[in-house]
Amino acid sequence: MSRAFDEIDEDDPRLLQLSREYLIELEAGRRPDRAVFLARYPELAEALSECLDGIELAQSFARPPSTPAPEFSGSPLGDFQILHEIGHGGMGVVYEAIQLSLGRRVALKVLPFAAALDAKHLQRFKNEAHAAAQLHHTNIVPVYAVGCERGVHFYAMQLIEGRSLANVIQEMRAATPVGLPSNLAGASQSGNPTVAISGVRTSLRSSRTNQSFRSAARIAAQVADALDYAHEAGVVHRDIKPANLMLDTKGAVWVADFGLAQVVADGGVTQTGDLVGTLRYMSPEQASGRRIPVDHRADVYSLGATLYEMLTLQPIFAGEDRNTLLFQILHDDPRPLRQWDLAIPMELETIVLKATAKSPADRYATAADMAADLRRFLDELPILARRPTVIDRTRKWMRRHPSFVGAAVVLLVCGLIGMGITTAIVAREQAATKAAYQRESRRAIEAESRFLLARRVADEMIRLAEEELTDSPFQEHLRKQLLETALGYYQEFINSRQEQPEAQAELGLTQDRVKKILVDLAVLKADRHNFLLRESAVQDDLQVSTEQRAQLVEVLDHREAQRQEFPRPPHEGKSHEQHERSLAIARENETVLSGILTTTQLKRLPQIALQWQGPRALLDPDVVTTLKLTTEQRSQLRAIEFEAMAHHFSNGPRRGPPDANDDRVKSAMRDMLVVLNPDQRVQWQSMIGNPYEGPMPLHRGGPPGFPGRHEPPGPPGRKDSPGRREGGHRESADRPPD
Repeated sequence: MSRAFDEIDEDDPRLLQLSREYLIELEAGRRPDRAVFLARYPELAEALSECLDGIELAQSFARPPSTPAPEFSGSPLGDFQILHEIGHGGMGVVYEAIQLSLGRRVALKVLPFAAALDAKHLQRFKNEAHAAAQLHHTNIVPVYAVGCERGVHFYAMQLIEGRSLANVIQEMRAATPVGLPSNLAGASQSGNPTVAISGVRTSLRSSRTNQSFRSAARIAAQVADALDYAHEAGVVHRDIKPANLMLDTKGAVWVADFGLAQVVADGGVTQTGDLVGTLRYMSPEQASGRRIPVDHRADVYSLGATLYEMLTLQPIFAGEDRNTLLFQILHDDPRPLRQWDLAIPMELETIVLKATAKSPADRYATAADMAADLRRFLDELPILARRPTVIDRTRKWMRRHPSFVGAAVVLLVCGLIGMGITTAIVAREQAATKAAYQRESRRAIEAESRFLLARRVADEMIRLAEEELTDSPFQEHLRKQLLETALGYYQEFINSRQEQPEAQAELGLTQDRVKKILVDLAVLKADRHNFLLRESAVQDDLQVSTEQRAQLVEVLDHREAQRQEFPRPPHEGKSHEQHERSLAIARENETVLSGILTTTQLKRLPQIALQWQGPRALLDPDVVTTLKLTTEQRSQLRAIEFEAMAHHFSNGPRRGPPDANDDRVKSAMRDMLVVLNPDQRVQWQSMIGNPYEGPMPLHRGGPPGFPGRHEPPGPPGRKDSPGRREGGHRESADRPPD
């Protein structure tokens, strides 16, 4: 080849211009007249003729792959007979060819003539051939020959029978759907292989098991070995990605495409600050575009990003456009691998996170170090890489955001100045501060005294509920209110002792005890409701079958016999043993009845119990809470209930309370319902269900409604003991069941 063509860009721009015009004519589908072009500059005819030959040859290579190529049998390119195209990319087109002198199949990479007209593209192509040719490693595709024929630059390399790692990942991704955005579905295939691939299955194409992850680690270790060899030879690949890694039929990996390689001894092709490489796998120092050194640790990052995708089947960053990707590469940390798949070994996650650190200093110092850690993982040995601590992550964040750090420093300086001024002011106001501290101390002491007083009041409420009211079912409402009020106080006590765990624990014990008492009350209340089942009218309302009636008689008789096993003097309360026994019997009775009655019957029974209580039902604490009655409403309801009760006893002491079906009781209920708002009335109706039509005498054993007082009631708020005779003794016949 003549020197005129070899230096067309430097010696004569006219030659470059004519070549470009001729190429445009050919690409437009026209046949330009060579004589016309040669006649324009006779002194350049020889060099121009050689350029035009090369353009025509390169143009013949560029037809669609499906078009047959019989003319190649008569027009080899140097020592190589081209068979067909097997791949193409920005740095050239790859053909399968036969090396005529040796009769072997090779992969022939040809630089398009249009690219040869650009001096930088031409030099990069030569750089790729030079870099690959000087590397002889079992995992680097070897170069056989380099040449230029009729202005067409090419080099021949080994033809790898296999497939690219990008294709393998794509197949695994298709077999394991992960919801990848459509614009990223082919992320790992960006760029094109420079060697042939065929449809073979590799060891990585397996289920997502531990063996699959070990296969990925083994492949990455081989690539790291190859990169370390290249780095030792002074070559930085700068475009490591799945599409440039080939897997042959034996499962070995081959590093290809050194088109963007940087030879340490020759820095003229790509200056520091040029943005080169495939963006998704590019290291932060490459992506920044700043004039900072880019060394072999950029390949370590790209290999880490590739291993990330092999393990998770997801790109390390999923930005949908160039600006988003650049921002993520420069500022965002990759999502931890085990957030994608918990089956990924933690050691591999640690290796990948170290390899893809934002700062080169935080990555593996060499590719050999990364390969060694990967083999330690494969050999079940502890790896040397360590997960970054909180301090490490903070330091890295500060390194990536120097402007924020600078602003923080400025604020800190301003804060120190302000602190100095404040200190001077505090020094002058020390006496006032001391006095304020003393006042606060006194307030704290007073607050603690108030707390102790409030706790004594709450404890007294609990004591009254436990001791004084335990054996008085007719005072159950009052007892429950006292306990719930005390429970609310104790919750406030616990909240006010957030910084005192021991005090919280002590208060919590009392709170738990109160909660247990409330639960026990609910159990006993439900057990008393069960005694309504003795009433035939109740059984009729529940539509109890003959078999159920027999079972109920048996259960209730057994329950009464159990209660009689623990007789107590009429003027004494139950012992702790009797109380616990009553609870156990109540729970047992509840379990047995749930097996006899249907779900509908069990739901209906509490509704009847509420109707039995008459006007008193609307003052039940559970009803008050459910209906969200206001203080004013509760006061009005108590006045109506008191008036109804006073009317009942207006003619002197009665032996028992009125029937719930009594006209006065019904009138009182109507008056009480008027106090409720529409929503509350709807809620109340859902609580009582359909009207109960049977008799509802509010006496012995029925749910507490009007207490069985035998004397006229006092005004609201009076603490008269219910169920006592004129002589002050409780009548045992009116005592409700335990």
